[in-house]
Amino acid sequence: MGIHFELQQVSPRTVAVVDEQLASNAGALVLDDYIVAVDATMRPDTARTFRALLEETYRRPVKYLCVTHYHGDHVLGLKAFKDVTLFASAPLVANMQSRMKSDWTPEALAAWKVEDPAAAEWLDEVELIIPPLLLHNRLDIVNREKVIEFHQAGGHTSCSTFGYYPDERILFAGDLIFAGQLPYAGDVTCDPERWITTLKTWLTWDIAKVIPGHGPITDQGEIQKQLEFFEALKSATRETLAARKEPQDIIMPTLYTVDKEGHWLVERAQKHWYEYYRNYETENSSTAGRTTPN
Repeated sequence: MGIHFELQQVSPRTVAVVDEQLASNAGALVLDDYIVAVDATMRPDTARTFRALLEETYRRPVKYLCVTHYHGDHVLGLKAFKDVTLFASAPLVANMQSRMKSDWTPEALAAWKVEDPAAAEWLDEVELIIPPLLLHNRLDIVNREKVIEFHQAGGHTSCSTFGYYPDERILFAGDLIFAGQLPYAGDVTCDPERWITTLKTWLTWDIAKVIPGHGPITDQGEIQKQLEFFEALKSATRETLAARKEPQDIIMPTLYTVDKEGHWLVERAQKHWYEYYRNYETENSSTAGRTTPN
Protein backbone atom coordinates (compact mmCIF):
# COMPACT_ATOMS: atom_id res chain seq x y z
CA MET A 1 0.00 0.00 0.00
CA GLY A 2 1.37 3.42 -0.96
CA ILE A 3 1.84 6.21 1.55
CA HIS A 4 0.66 9.71 0.67
CA PHE A 5 2.70 12.63 1.97
CA GLU A 6 3.63 16.15 0.90
CA LEU A 7 6.61 18.48 1.05
CA GLN A 8 6.62 20.89 3.97
CA GLN A 9 8.21 24.27 3.29
CA VAL A 10 10.63 25.12 6.10
CA SER A 11 12.29 28.22 4.60
CA PRO A 12 12.49 29.73 1.10
CA ARG A 13 15.05 27.13 -0.03
CA THR A 14 14.52 24.22 2.37
CA VAL A 15 11.80 21.60 2.58
CA ALA A 16 11.12 18.45 4.56
CA VAL A 17 8.83 15.44 4.63
CA VAL A 18 7.54 14.85 8.14
CA ASP A 19 5.03 12.03 8.50
CA GLU A 20 4.87 9.26 11.11
CA GLN A 21 4.04 6.77 8.36
CA LEU A 22 7.50 7.32 6.88
CA ALA A 23 9.33 6.04 10.02
CA SER A 24 11.84 8.91 9.69
CA ASN A 25 12.06 12.42 8.27
CA ALA A 26 13.94 13.60 5.21
CA GLY A 27 14.78 17.08 3.96
CA ALA A 28 16.28 18.98 1.07
CA LEU A 29 17.93 22.24 0.05
CA VAL A 30 16.90 23.68 -3.31
CA LEU A 31 19.90 25.40 -4.92
CA ASP A 32 19.89 27.31 -8.20
CA ASP A 33 20.98 24.41 -10.41
CA TYR A 34 20.17 21.30 -8.40
CA ILE A 35 18.83 19.88 -5.14
CA VAL A 36 20.73 18.47 -2.17
CA ALA A 37 18.65 15.89 -0.28
CA VAL A 38 19.25 14.82 3.31
CA ASP A 39 18.18 11.22 3.94
CA ALA A 40 15.79 9.23 1.78
CA THR A 41 13.05 7.87 4.08
CA MET A 42 12.97 4.18 5.02
CA ARG A 43 11.31 2.55 2.02
CA PRO A 44 12.26 2.50 -1.67
CA ASP A 45 8.71 3.44 -2.70
CA THR A 46 8.46 6.44 -0.36
CA ALA A 47 11.98 7.49 -1.36
CA ARG A 48 10.87 7.49 -5.01
CA THR A 49 7.87 9.63 -4.10
CA PHE A 50 10.09 12.02 -2.13
CA ARG A 51 12.45 12.41 -5.07
CA ALA A 52 9.60 12.87 -7.55
CA LEU A 53 8.01 15.56 -5.37
CA LEU A 54 11.32 17.43 -5.22
CA GLU A 55 12.14 17.25 -8.91
CA GLU A 56 8.61 17.91 -10.17
CA THR A 57 8.04 20.82 -7.78
CA TYR A 58 11.35 22.58 -8.34
CA ARG A 59 12.14 21.56 -11.93
CA ARG A 60 15.73 20.61 -11.24
CA PRO A 61 17.49 17.34 -10.41
CA VAL A 62 18.60 15.92 -7.11
CA LYS A 63 22.39 15.87 -7.48
CA TYR A 64 23.52 14.93 -3.97
CA LEU A 65 22.08 13.03 -1.03
CA CYS A 66 23.54 13.02 2.47
CA VAL A 67 23.01 9.85 4.50
CA THR A 68 23.02 11.13 8.08
CA HIS A 69 23.78 7.71 9.62
CA TYR A 70 23.48 3.97 9.08
CA HIS A 71 20.18 3.04 10.74
CA GLY A 72 17.69 1.20 8.56
CA ASP A 73 15.02 3.87 8.69
CA HIS A 74 17.50 6.19 6.95
CA VAL A 75 19.24 3.87 4.45
CA LEU A 76 16.79 1.21 3.26
CA GLY A 77 15.25 3.60 0.74
CA LEU A 78 18.52 4.59 -0.96
CA LYS A 79 17.80 2.59 -4.10
CA ALA A 80 15.64 5.47 -5.37
CA PHE A 81 18.69 7.74 -5.29
CA LYS A 82 21.39 5.30 -6.46
CA ASP A 83 22.15 7.39 -9.57
CA VAL A 84 22.93 10.58 -7.59
CA THR A 85 26.06 11.30 -5.55
CA LEU A 86 25.47 9.68 -2.17
CA PHE A 87 27.72 10.71 0.69
CA ALA A 88 28.12 10.04 4.39
CA SER A 89 30.78 10.19 7.08
CA ALA A 90 33.59 7.63 6.87
CA PRO A 91 32.57 5.49 9.90
CA LEU A 92 29.29 4.63 8.16
CA VAL A 93 31.07 2.04 6.00
CA ALA A 94 32.05 -0.25 8.87
CA ASN A 95 28.69 0.29 10.57
CA MET A 96 26.73 -0.75 7.48
CA GLN A 97 29.00 -3.70 6.79
CA SER A 98 28.39 -4.91 10.34
CA ARG A 99 24.61 -4.65 9.87
CA MET A 100 24.85 -6.54 6.58
CA LYS A 101 26.29 -9.48 8.53
CA SER A 102 23.60 -9.38 11.22
CA ASP A 103 20.26 -7.59 10.92
CA TRP A 104 20.31 -7.33 7.12
CA THR A 105 21.31 -10.82 6.04
CA PRO A 106 18.90 -12.53 3.61
CA GLU A 107 17.78 -14.75 6.48
CA ALA A 108 17.14 -11.80 8.80
CA LEU A 109 15.18 -9.92 6.13
CA ALA A 110 13.12 -13.05 5.42
CA ALA A 111 12.29 -13.34 9.12
CA TRP A 112 11.31 -9.66 9.14
CA LYS A 113 8.82 -10.29 6.32
CA VAL A 114 7.26 -13.16 8.25
CA GLU A 115 6.92 -11.04 11.40
CA ASP A 116 5.57 -8.04 9.46
CA PRO A 117 3.78 -9.16 6.26
CA ALA A 118 3.04 -5.55 5.31
CA ALA A 119 6.77 -4.86 5.14
CA ALA A 120 7.21 -7.64 2.59
CA GLU A 121 5.68 -5.31 -0.01
CA TRP A 122 8.75 -3.10 0.06
CA LEU A 123 11.53 -5.18 1.66
CA ASP A 124 11.93 -7.22 -1.54
CA GLU A 125 12.86 -4.00 -3.29
CA VAL A 126 15.52 -2.90 -0.80
CA GLU A 127 19.05 -2.55 -2.15
CA LEU A 128 21.75 -2.04 0.46
CA ILE A 129 23.97 0.75 -0.81
CA ILE A 130 27.07 2.14 0.86
CA PRO A 131 27.62 5.77 -0.21
CA PRO A 132 30.79 6.07 -2.33
CA LEU A 133 31.69 9.60 -1.23
CA LEU A 134 32.90 9.78 2.36
CA LEU A 135 33.44 12.93 4.38
CA HIS A 136 36.02 13.35 7.11
CA ASN A 137 35.00 16.07 9.56
CA ARG A 138 33.38 18.41 7.02
CA LEU A 139 32.18 18.70 3.44
CA ASP A 140 30.76 21.85 1.78
CA ILE A 141 28.57 21.85 -1.32
CA VAL A 142 28.68 25.12 -3.27
CA ASN A 143 26.40 26.26 -6.07
CA ARG A 144 26.55 29.86 -7.33
CA GLU A 145 27.91 31.13 -4.01
CA LYS A 146 25.26 29.27 -1.99
CA VAL A 147 26.92 26.94 0.51
CA ILE A 148 25.57 24.11 2.63
CA GLU A 149 27.88 22.61 5.25
CA PHE A 150 27.93 18.98 6.33
CA HIS A 151 29.70 18.04 9.56
CA GLN A 152 30.62 14.67 11.01
CA ALA A 153 29.50 14.79 14.64
CA GLY A 154 29.17 11.28 16.02
CA GLY A 155 26.96 11.05 19.09
CA HIS A 156 23.74 9.25 18.17
CA THR A 157 25.96 6.87 16.18
CA SER A 158 29.66 6.99 15.34
CA CYS A 159 28.74 8.03 11.78
CA SER A 160 26.13 10.69 12.59
CA THR A 161 26.34 13.71 10.28
CA PHE A 162 24.35 16.93 10.16
CA GLY A 163 23.84 19.69 7.61
CA TYR A 164 23.65 23.46 8.12
CA TYR A 165 22.51 26.08 5.64
CA PRO A 166 23.69 29.38 7.16
CA ASP A 167 21.94 31.70 4.68
CA GLU A 168 18.56 30.68 6.10
CA ARG A 169 19.79 29.36 9.46
CA ILE A 170 18.45 25.85 8.86
CA LEU A 171 19.83 22.80 10.66
CA PHE A 172 19.36 19.33 9.15
CA ALA A 173 19.92 17.46 12.40
CA GLY A 174 19.22 13.86 11.46
CA ASP A 175 18.76 11.69 14.54
CA LEU A 176 20.88 13.99 16.65
CA ILE A 177 17.48 15.53 17.40
CA PHE A 178 14.27 13.65 18.20
CA ALA A 179 11.68 16.42 18.42
CA GLY A 180 9.18 16.04 21.25
CA GLN A 181 10.04 12.43 21.97
CA LEU A 182 12.53 10.24 23.81
CA PRO A 183 15.80 10.15 21.83
CA TYR A 184 17.17 6.75 20.88
CA ALA A 185 20.48 6.73 22.75
CA GLY A 186 21.24 3.01 22.86
CA ASP A 187 23.10 2.31 19.63
CA VAL A 188 26.28 0.28 20.16
CA THR A 189 28.31 3.12 18.63
CA CYS A 190 26.54 5.93 20.54
CA ASP A 191 28.95 8.40 22.18
CA PRO A 192 27.06 10.41 24.83
CA GLU A 193 29.89 12.91 25.37
CA ARG A 194 30.13 13.76 21.68
CA TRP A 195 26.35 14.09 21.46
CA ILE A 196 26.25 16.47 24.42
CA THR A 197 29.12 18.49 22.94
CA THR A 198 27.31 18.82 19.61
CA LEU A 199 24.12 20.06 21.28
CA LYS A 200 26.10 22.64 23.27
CA THR A 201 27.80 23.79 20.08
CA TRP A 202 24.49 24.23 18.29
CA LEU A 203 23.23 26.49 21.05
CA THR A 204 26.01 28.93 20.11
CA TRP A 205 25.01 28.91 16.42
CA ASP A 206 22.41 31.07 14.69
CA ILE A 207 19.66 28.52 14.05
CA ALA A 208 16.10 29.47 13.12
CA LYS A 209 14.63 26.04 12.35
CA VAL A 210 15.66 22.44 12.96
CA ILE A 211 14.67 19.56 10.70
CA PRO A 212 14.96 16.57 13.07
CA GLY A 213 15.35 12.92 12.20
CA HIS A 214 12.05 12.24 13.97
CA GLY A 215 9.20 14.49 15.06
CA PRO A 216 7.98 17.90 13.86
CA ILE A 217 10.06 20.81 12.62
CA THR A 218 11.42 22.55 15.67
CA ASP A 219 13.94 25.15 16.89
CA GLN A 220 16.70 25.72 19.43
CA GLY A 221 14.25 25.18 22.28
CA GLU A 222 14.25 21.46 21.45
CA ILE A 223 18.05 21.44 21.33
CA GLN A 224 18.10 22.92 24.84
CA LYS A 225 15.53 20.41 26.09
CA GLN A 226 17.38 17.42 24.68
CA LEU A 227 20.65 18.72 26.16
CA GLU A 228 18.99 18.97 29.58
CA PHE A 229 17.70 15.42 29.17
CA PHE A 230 21.13 14.02 28.33
CA GLU A 231 22.90 15.91 31.10
CA ALA A 232 20.33 14.59 33.59
CA LEU A 233 20.75 11.06 32.21
CA LYS A 234 24.52 11.38 32.49
CA SER A 235 24.23 12.46 36.14
CA ALA A 236 21.80 9.63 36.91
CA THR A 237 24.12 7.11 35.26
CA ARG A 238 27.17 8.27 37.21
CA GLU A 239 25.18 8.21 40.46
CA THR A 240 24.11 4.63 39.71
CA LEU A 241 27.71 3.61 39.06
CA ALA A 242 28.92 5.32 42.23
CA ALA A 243 26.30 3.40 44.23
CA ARG A 244 27.41 0.12 42.57
CA LYS A 245 23.92 -0.52 41.25
CA GLU A 246 22.80 -2.06 37.96
CA PRO A 247 21.85 -0.46 34.59
CA GLN A 248 18.13 -0.93 35.23
CA ASP A 249 18.50 1.16 38.40
CA ILE A 250 19.31 4.28 36.38
CA ILE A 251 16.45 6.74 36.90
CA MET A 252 15.49 8.12 33.50
CA PRO A 253 14.78 11.87 33.32
CA THR A 254 11.10 12.66 32.86
CA LEU A 255 11.39 15.36 30.19
CA TYR A 256 9.91 13.01 27.59
CA THR A 257 6.92 10.70 27.91
CA VAL A 258 7.60 7.01 27.39
CA ASP A 259 4.77 4.64 26.46
CA LYS A 260 4.86 0.84 26.69
CA GLU A 261 6.06 0.51 23.10
CA GLY A 262 9.02 2.76 23.86
CA HIS A 263 10.24 0.81 26.86
CA TRP A 264 12.98 -0.86 24.81
CA LEU A 265 14.44 2.60 24.15
CA VAL A 266 14.85 3.11 27.88
CA GLU A 267 16.41 -0.31 28.45
CA ARG A 268 18.94 0.08 25.65
CA ALA A 269 19.90 3.57 26.80
CA GLN A 270 20.34 2.42 30.39
CA LYS A 271 22.56 -0.48 29.36
CA HIS A 272 24.67 1.52 26.91
CA TRP A 273 25.15 4.60 29.07
CA TYR A 274 26.05 2.41 32.05
CA GLU A 275 28.80 0.64 30.11
CA TYR A 276 29.94 3.85 28.42
CA TYR A 277 30.39 5.83 31.64
CA ARG A 278 31.86 2.87 33.50
CA ASN A 279 34.60 2.75 30.86
CA TYR A 280 34.77 6.54 30.71
CA GLU A 281 35.39 6.86 34.44
CA THR A 282 38.02 4.10 34.33
CA GLU A 283 39.87 5.71 31.43
CA ASN A 284 39.80 9.14 33.07
CA SER A 285 41.05 7.71 36.36
CA SER A 286 43.92 6.01 34.54
CA THR A 287 44.82 9.21 32.72
CA ALA A 288 44.68 11.28 35.90
CA GLY A 289 47.01 8.84 37.65
CA ARG A 290 49.76 9.07 35.06
CA THR A 291 52.85 11.14 35.72
CA THR A 292 54.73 13.06 33.07
CA PRO A 293 58.26 11.66 32.60
CA ASN A 294 61.15 14.03 33.19
